[in-house]
Amino acid sequence: MILWGIGFATQDTLLKAVVAGMLPEGRRNLAFGLFYAGYGVGWLVGSTATGLLYDRSVPAVIAFSMVAQGAALVVFIFARRAERVERARWK
Repeated sequence: MILWGIGFATQDTLLKAVVAGMLPEGRRNLAFGLFYAGYGVGWLVGSTATGLLYDRSVPAVIAFSMVAQGAALVVFIFARRAERVERARWK
């Protein structure tokens, strides 16, 4: 639990800083609302899927987790590229 708390506190702080740094001040409220709505839905879906899979097979939970992390990595890479293109456009 201690490690989870440290990870969550670190992640939450960093995510707020990243979202705040990407948008002008007037649009941050909407961005935070959309971000945390998506975050909450993702957490709910992931926890539900993990719980249902755990009842059936632990290797299925591991496979699901690996696929979800891989998908998140792909989204991260595309978002990073889009951010670089956007920053280049503003220079």
